[in-house]
Amino acid sequence: MNPPQITLKLIVFFHFIFTVWASQIGFLGPSYVYMNLFTMSLGVWSIVHHESAEPIFMFLLCHLFSILQDIILLGIYEPRAYNIYERDGVDATARNEYRFSLGMSIVNLIIKPVTAFLIYRIYGERGGSYGDFHIPGVGNLPSFNPGSPTRGAYEDIDTPPSAPSADEPNFNDQYNSPEKH
Repeated sequence: MNPPQITLKLIVFFHFIFTVWASQIGFLGPSYVYMNLFTMSLGVWSIVHHESAEPIFMFLLCHLFSILQDIILLGIYEPRAYNIYERDGVDATARNEYRFSLGMSIVNLIIKPVTAFLIYRIYGERGGSYGDFHIPGVGNLPSFNPGSPTRGAYEDIDTPPSAPSADEPNFNDQYNSPEKH
């Protein structure tokens, strides 16, 4: 089994666990569970069809959308749940369940950008072109695109330098010309 498959399985497994723990008390509503479980089902599809880049691309897009959705749902439903569970007279068990679910939803949200980056790398390793999903400036970072044949400004030692074409100016001619200034 290759390392990207193990990484992908761990990503799906950990997000599944955190989603289950975050939805124990249900203060985030059913859309939190539906979106995260649908996203994880795309992750399972990516695991099963490990030769194709399309499932991992769909998983990445849905995963990125789930980050935005988690932020929105926490912003909408957390204040209401805080008013319900953190007031006087509420059973300590219910308060602790709320705090645990809130903590797990926050941990799930915190690790999602890291796992999105890992999914993006797996997408590139499966042969998906980074041009399909372009982040401005990121493709120019060194060693970001492991399979890219592009080269930097330097050439390899074992390859001879190429002769300039007719369209490119040759700046060495000014030093080799018989005229001295």
